[in-house]
Amino acid sequence: MKIDEAIGKLKELQARQVAYNQAMSMLSFDGSTSAPKNSFECRGRTLSFLSGEVYKSFINKETDDLLNYLLENKDSLDQITFRIAEEGREEFDKISRIPMQEFMEFMQLQNDANHVWETAKLSNDFASFEPYLAKIVDFKKRFANYRDPQKKPYNVFLDDFEKGYSMDDYDAFFSVLKENIVPLIHEAVPRGKSINDGFMKISYPVDKQRLLSKKLVSIMRLDPDSFAMAESEHPFTMGINKKDVRFTTHYYENNLASAFYSTIHEGGHALYELNTADELIYTGLDSGASLGMHESQSRFYENMIGRSREFTSYIHPHIRGLFPSQFADVTADAFYRAVNKPEATLVRVEADELTYSLHVMIRYEIERMLFNGDINVAALPGTWNEKYREYLGVTPPDDSTGVLQDVHWSEGMFGYFPTYALGSAIAAQLAASMGKAFDYKSDVSQGDLSRVNAWMTDKVHRHGQLLKPKEIMEFACGEPFNPRYYCGYLISKYSE
Repeated sequence: MKIDEAIGKLKELQARQVAYNQAMSMLSFDGSTSAPKNSFECRGRTLSFLSGEVYKSFINKETDDLLNYLLENKDSLDQITFRIAEEGREEFDKISRIPMQEFMEFMQLQNDANHVWETAKLSNDFASFEPYLAKIVDFKKRFANYRDPQKKPYNVFLDDFEKGYSMDDYDAFFSVLKENIVPLIHEAVPRGKSINDGFMKISYPVDKQRLLSKKLVSIMRLDPDSFAMAESEHPFTMGINKKDVRFTTHYYENNLASAFYSTIHEGGHALYELNTADELIYTGLDSGASLGMHESQSRFYENMIGRSREFTSYIHPHIRGLFPSQFADVTADAFYRAVNKPEATLVRVEADELTYSLHVMIRYEIERMLFNGDINVAALPGTWNEKYREYLGVTPPDDSTGVLQDVHWSEGMFGYFPTYALGSAIAAQLAASMGKAFDYKSDVSQGDLSRVNAWMTDKVHRHGQLLKPKEIMEFACGEPFNPRYYCGYLISKYSE
C-alpha cells in the first residue's frame, strides 16, 4: 500500500465514523429534549443497532493494519492526519477489547437508564433507577477489565476523560484544593449568611427568563445560525459539528440564578465547539482536547466572566428591565454579592464558586469507593448523604436533591466529575494569562466579549484535539498547569 492510498482510506473511514456519530448524537439530543416520552424504547434499539454498525465498520483487521501502517510512516503524514491516526489507534485499542454484542447492549442500556433516571428524579424514586444503575456499573467493571485487567477500573475511566490522569493525580490535585480552599470556606460561609439573596428566589416568569437567556447568548456572541438552545432536565451541550452545536438549560420559576448560569456555562462549552478550526471538520478532531479543557471553558465563562463584578454590573439594568418589580430595590452591588454568596448547599450546578469543588470531591470519592468495591449501588443514597454532612454540613431531604441530581451516572460517565474541578482550575490559569495580554475585565464591563473570545479561540478553541491539553497550556500560558492559580483567584475574591 502506498502512503497516499492509506491516507485516502483513513479519511474515508473517518468520514463514515463521523457520519454515524452525528446521526446518533442527534437522536440522543432529541431524546433528551423534544421527543415524545414513549419514544425511548424504539430509540434505544435504533441507537444499539447504529452502535453495532459503528463497531463493525471500525473494529476489523483492515482498520488495524491501516492504523499500524500510517503510524509506522508517521514522518510522511501532516499534523492533522497523524493526530487522526494516533487518536484512531487509541480508540481502536480501547473498543476492540469489548465484545460487540456487549457494546451494543450497553448503548441501549444507556438510553433506557437515562429515561428512567429522569422519571426517578422527578418523582424522588431511587428504587426504580437502582437496577438500571447496577447494570451500568456491572457493564463498566467488565469493560474496564477487558481493556486493562492490570489497572484499577476507576483509573481506566479517569483516563478516558482526562488522558494520563489517575486517582493518584486527582488525590494530589484535591489535596492542594483542600489545603487552600477549605480554611477559606470556614471563614467565608459564616460571613456569607449576612448576604441577602432572597430576591433571587421569588417568582420570575419563565417566559421572561427565556428572554434573558437569549440576551446572554447574544452577549457571548454565539453564532445564531450554528447553534440551538433547548430545555432538558439536566443542562448539557452536544457538538454535532462546528456548524451545528446544541445545548440546553433548565428553568425554575423561583430560582433566577439557575438558568442564568446554566445558560452561560453551556454557552462556554458551545463556544469551544463552534470555534474549532474549519480544517478539522469531519476529522474527528473538531472537539475539545479533553473534558478538563472543555470544562475550563464553561467554568471560565460562567464564573470568571458571569460572576464577575464587571459582568453583573453590565447585565443588571437588563435584568431590571425584564423584572422591574422583582429588581426594583436591588442594586448592582447587591446582585453581585447574591450570585457570589458562599453557602453550603445541596445542588452542585447551583453551588457558588468557593464550595463548588467540595461537591465535585464528594462525587469523586463516592465513585472511587464504588469501583474499589467499598460500597455497592444500593448504598449510594446513604453514602451520598453522609458525605454531604461531612463536607458541607447539610443533609439532602430527598434523593432528588441528593444522589439523583446529576445525569452522568445514568449515561455511565464515571470519571467525568473530577474534570469539573480540574476545569475550574485551568480556567483560572487561562484567565491570569489573558489578563496579562489585555484588560479583559474592562471589555466585560461594557458587555463586549469580542477580544475575550478571540483570545480563547487563538489559544484554545481552534486547536480542537490537534494539540493535547499539556501543549495547549504551554501555548496559552507559557507554563504547565498549576492549580495554585485557582486557589489564589478564590482567596483573592472571597477574602473581599
